[in-house]
Amino acid sequence: MTTEEVASVVEAKPTAVPRNRWLVLASVVSSRTVYSLNWYNFAPALPLMGTELGIDTFGLAVITSSFLLGAGLFQVPAGFIAAHWGNKNTSQLGMLILSISAIAEGMSPSLPYLFLSRLMLGVGASLFFSPAIGVLTPLFREREEGLVIGLYNGAFSVGGGIGLWVWALIMNAPGFGWRIGLVLGGCLGLLFSMIGQVVVPKDKGSRPAYSSIRPVLRSRNICIIALGVLGLWGGTFTAAQFLPKFLTDVRGVPLDKAGLLSSLLLFASMVGGPLGGFLSDRLRRRKEFILVPGVIASLLLGFIGIASIDDLWFLIPAIGFLYAMVFSTMYASASQYPEVGHRYAPLGISLMNSVHILGAVAIPIGYALTVKYSGANLAGWFFISSLALVLMTIVTKLQEPFDAKKSNR
Repeated sequence: MTTEEVASVVEAKPTAVPRNRWLVLASVVSSRTVYSLNWYNFAPALPLMGTELGIDTFGLAVITSSFLLGAGLFQVPAGFIAAHWGNKNTSQLGMLILSISAIAEGMSPSLPYLFLSRLMLGVGASLFFSPAIGVLTPLFREREEGLVIGLYNGAFSVGGGIGLWVWALIMNAPGFGWRIGLVLGGCLGLLFSMIGQVVVPKDKGSRPAYSSIRPVLRSRNICIIALGVLGLWGGTFTAAQFLPKFLTDVRGVPLDKAGLLSSLLLFASMVGGPLGGFLSDRLRRRKEFILVPGVIASLLLGFIGIASIDDLWFLIPAIGFLYAMVFSTMYASASQYPEVGHRYAPLGISLMNSVHILGAVAIPIGYALTVKYSGANLAGWFFISSLALVLMTIVTKLQEPFDAKKSNR
C-alpha cells in the first residue's frame, strides 16, 4: 500500500454518519467525566489519608507523582496499542483499569499500596484518553468535530471540578470519609465502562501502519511546545492536587469550602479553553495565545502562597482560565506544522502529553521538598511559579503555526 493510499484510509470519513453517534458521544463524554473525577478526587482525600495513615507531605507527593509516572509512560504506547487492537478495545480496557485502581486506592492500608494503585490508575487513564478520541472522530462530519472535541475536553473540567468539590463534601460527610469516596468514584467508572461496552460500536478491523513517524519525532516545534509548557502543566497539576491540603492545613479553611475553592481552577478552564481556541483562530496568532496567557498564569501561581482567602476566589479561577487558553491553543497548533499534519496530529499531541506528564512527576515532589526544607509554604509556590516562567521562555523560539505552511512552500 502506498503512502497516499494509507493516508486516504486513515483520513477517510464515512459518507453516512451513524444514527446513534450522539448516544456514543454521550457515553464517551460521560466516561471522560468520570475519568477526570477519579483523577482529581484524590486531592481532597490527601489531608484525610495523611492523618489516618501517618503519611507526611513528601510521602503524599510521591503517591501523587506515581499517577503521572503511570500516565506518562503509557501515553505514546497507548496510541500504538489502539492501532493494532482498536480504539474501543483500548479505551474500554483503560476505563476498566482506572476504575479498579480507584477502588483499590480506597482499600489501601499503607503508602506502598496507594503508590501502586495510583500508578495503575495513571496507566488506565493513558489507555483511555487518545483512543477515546479515536472512537469519536470517525462517527462525525468534519464540521461537527470541533463541537465534539470541545465537549470531550469540557467533560474533563466538569469531572475534575466535581472531584475537587463534590467529593470533598462526600469525604467530609459523617459516615463516609476518603475511603468510601475513592471507592465510589471507582464504582461509577465501572458503571460507565459497562455502558460503553454496549453503546460504543465495535472496532472495524486493523488500522494501516503509518509510513513514517520520524518527522514528527524530530519536530522542533513539537519539542518547543512540550518543553516550554512543561512547567505550567506541572505547576497547575501540583496546585490542583495540593490546594485543598494547603487551604485546610495552612489557611484553616474547612475541607468542603477548600474543595469548592480548588475546583474553580477547573471550572474556569471550561470557559478559557474554548475562548482561547476561538480567538487564536480568528486572530491567526497561536504563538501569542500560548506565550502571553502562559506567562501570566505562571506568575499568578506564585501569588497563591501570599494571597488572602478573599483574593484566592479571584486568583484561582484566573489561573484556570489562562492555562486552559494555553492548552487548547497548543493542541490546535500541532496539525498546522507540515511535519505533523492532520495524519500525525494525535501522535504529536501524545508526544507533548508524554513530556508534560513524565516531566511533571518531579514537580509535586520538588514543591514538597521546598516546603519541607524551607519551612515555608510560600517557598513551594514560588518554586513552581519560577520553574513555569523559566520554561515558558522557550516558547519564544516557536514558529507561528499559521506561518508554518507558508514558509514550507
